[in-house]
Amino acid sequence: MARATALETAERVDHLQIMILEGEPNTSCLAFARKEWGISRARGYELLKRAWTQIKADVDETGIDRQELLAWSIQTLMAAAGQAKQHVAVIAGIKKLD
Repeated sequence: MARATALETAERVDHLQIMILEGEPNTSCLAFARKEWGISRARGYELLKRAWTQIKADVDETGIDRQELLAWSIQTLMAAAGQAKQHVAVIAGIKKLD
């Protein structure tokens, strides 16, 4: 099989980056790459690593402090979990009234 050009490789990395950002796990990305592009497992991992490196570079470029972002994410998730508990308690209370 012919070796991929630099443009094809960049397009493959971009495609894997999109898959990662859509929430696909690494194993699914790797399986996709092997099936669609007929590449080896090792080459698939290289492309995945480049995709993750691009994602990190994009995040670093924004200037966002990752620790601050992580703290905000945890606080937001905790608040959402607290609201969910309140909704469950209200629903349970309504069911008891029935």
